[in-house]
Amino acid sequence: MKRIKRMHVGKIVAIIAGALLLITAFQNCGQQLGEGFQMDQKALQELSQNAELNAGDKSADENEDEEEVPEEQSTGDLCEDQLYAKFGSGYYVFLKNNCASCHNGDHEAPGFASKNSLMSYQVFKDKGYQLISTNALSAAHNPPYTGTHHTGTISSLKTEWESAVNSWVDCKGGSVANNSVVTGYKTNAAILENKANAAYWGALSWNMSTAADMPTNAAKFPLSIKIEAQVAMVSGNQVGYAVRNPIMSLTTGTQKYRVKGLFFYVNDKLLDSATVYRNIDAVICAGTPVNLAPVGNAQLLVLSSIKATDKFALQFSSIEKVDATAKCGTTSTETVPVDNTPATVSFTQLVSNDPKLGVFKSQCLSCHTGAGARAGLDLTNYNAAKAKASVILTRINDAGSPMPTNGLMSSAMRAVVEKWVSTGAPK
Repeated sequence: MKRIKRMHVGKIVAIIAGALLLITAFQNCGQQLGEGFQMDQKALQELSQNAELNAGDKSADENEDEEEVPEEQSTGDLCEDQLYAKFGSGYYVFLKNNCASCHNGDHEAPGFASKNSLMSYQVFKDKGYQLISTNALSAAHNPPYTGTHHTGTISSLKTEWESAVNSWVDCKGGSVANNSVVTGYKTNAAILENKANAAYWGALSWNMSTAADMPTNAAKFPLSIKIEAQVAMVSGNQVGYAVRNPIMSLTTGTQKYRVKGLFFYVNDKLLDSATVYRNIDAVICAGTPVNLAPVGNAQLLVLSSIKATDKFALQFSSIEKVDATAKCGTTSTETVPVDNTPATVSFTQLVSNDPKLGVFKSQCLSCHTGAGARAGLDLTNYNAAKAKASVILTRINDAGSPMPTNGLMSSAMRAVVEKWVSTGAPK
């Protein structure tokens, strides 16, 4: 008879509580869930190592008659263990059965279907259940493992997960309530019309106190925000949009507002590769327009196609009133010193031993070299690197699935690669 390892009493209570506490689903949960749970890579590595060590402590007779059962793990928080348990009995089962060939943690794809359930849980939350669910239903993503034949299952999983998240919020005493704010959509056909002009940046602006610029029933704020955008070109090909200079102002009154986390939607699709904007933390005050992100840090939003009808919306992690003593301006320490890089960066420099410019050499070639290069991408080959330039730029800025896979490289290194891509990927 198969034997199952014992779990701590507290873990059992947490799992039972997670199964019972189901309440009404809440809106716009996907991205906030990811933002609410930032991965602690070091902690996860330690948990994974501990699990492997514990697994090695089984006696020989146990190995002979007991089917291997994954080591029970804990998030270290009773409330979150409830949510972890719901993931384990719901989405995790589906993902292991349908997505493990690519998302098992052994490839560059996000490892939300790896054997380590806790690590899978953390990646799942960082990427967001909405995005993962959308890909699971996409006939173009990885058929036959994805497609509309999963509609019923995904619908049920989403309902269960949303209820479990609300239970988690209740368990935490409501201290993690969803405070996100999403604007209405804006269009600017001139952005595409001027794609050949590298100096052109089209403006998009929102008055967050008006029904015209905010969705029906959305919270309104006496704030305005303007961003600039242009079509991003790599080697003559349109790869998406670049956005910069998110400038926010108070339109009326003297109340101060704290703004955190900025994300971009294009045509109802969340584009979260603009990792610098995740860490925005600013206080907006009367008479003091604030550039929410450092000057010169244009961010790339990659799309499969560009159309004159493309529409843009913004999402903030939170916007809240703050005390009059709050210091105005941004408190973000995130910087991208794009302006400190040379006017051009060549492929030869990227693969050289130059301590500042040899980014491919120091960060990538240990995996991406020769016939056995990871994902088939040999970064010592100029033509191969140039063909994947836009993908490389996206991945080095994607905190959820970064390259290198052990975490984002420094902002200075990412700026060097961005300069190479933005100037046409010269050899």
